[in-house]
Amino acid sequence: MKTMKTMKTMKTMKTIKKMKTMKTMKTMNIFKTLILTSVILTSCTKDNLDSTNYDGLYNDGYFVTNEGNFNTGNGSISFVDEYGVVENDVFASNNSFVLGDVVQSMTIINDNAYIVVNNSNKIEIASVDSMNYVGTIEVGFPRYIKQVSDDKAYITSWGTGFGSEVKVLDLNTNTIVNTIICGVGPDAIEVSNGYAYVCNIGGYSVNNTISIIDVSSDMVITTLELSDKPNSVVVDVDENIWVLTKGTTEYDENWNTVAVSPGSLYKINNNVVVQEFTFPLGDYASNLVINNSGNVLYYSCAGAVFSLEVNSSELNIDPIINKSFYGLGFNDNYIYGASAPSFTQSGLSYRYTTNGIVVDSVNVGIGPNGYCFN
Repeated sequence: MKTMKTMKTMKTMKTIKKMKTMKTMKTMNIFKTLILTSVILTSCTKDNLDSTNYDGLYNDGYFVTNEGNFNTGNGSISFVDEYGVVENDVFASNNSFVLGDVVQSMTIINDNAYIVVNNSNKIEIASVDSMNYVGTIEVGFPRYIKQVSDDKAYITSWGTGFGSEVKVLDLNTNTIVNTIICGVGPDAIEVSNGYAYVCNIGGYSVNNTISIIDVSSDMVITTLELSDKPNSVVVDVDENIWVLTKGTTEYDENWNTVAVSPGSLYKINNNVVVQEFTFPLGDYASNLVINNSGNVLYYSCAGAVFSLEVNSSELNIDPIINKSFYGLGFNDNYIYGASAPSFTQSGLSYRYTTNGIVVDSVNVGIGPNGYCFN
């Protein structure tokens, strides 16, 4: 009987051991399933995040540079997406600080946005797809930046005391490596056939020249004398350079007019002026831009917007848009106009067809003055 009892006990112990083993295996299977599920979910989440990062926040649309109110440090960048949805102050919203005083212009070079903040004496660099801060370049009263070669960009700068400097920027290190002296108040800049064309607007005084710089040597090879205050420059489909001058009015101590000079539109080929169109006195032309095909010019003049085909022999007398703008842009067969009703309230960006029909308008930042198309 004792033997039978012992056998029964052993059988019971084997059964319990088997049950424990089965339970352990079941637990391990559940644990493995949980780990596998966690890996799959983690993988899916990471892929989604990566996809969002690679797509970028600001890929399809355009940027508006907003000066802000002078000496208040509220300059900003607005982004308008392909559906017309506006996000204002995109730099400040993605970083821990604001841009600063008087956002003058913005240029995209490679994957970065170079944002020129004139009265804060700096250029802020941000990743163009996310607006995340990359770095800062300190430079006196910068105006515009233009890539001139794979590794180099030029920055027009009024320097200290409103000077005549073009800074040479090494794009590999984002450091200034040289200075080129040109005319007083270097401003808008364009590049064609190995030369940079710099409009010397005169700062707060008057200048009437453009400096032509050999990009390979960083040397001014010639200076062309035009009419007063050259303010914008573009290159056309045939590599001709077009420069727009505003003209100026001089006053005496009692604000009586003592002299008036006209503005003009110049066509330059092989670094020589080959054609000139002169505007009536007091029309004050500005904001020269060109279409994507490079064969039609647009500019502001006498409170309206005019167009001109690059092969025309005379100016158009009929405007295509009867409205004054603080800045103009052209992209993807649309004309863009920046309106600044005051420098204490938000401005507007208008979009028009090339026939002058308004398509839409959006509210942007304070003092919109220009565009950067992505």
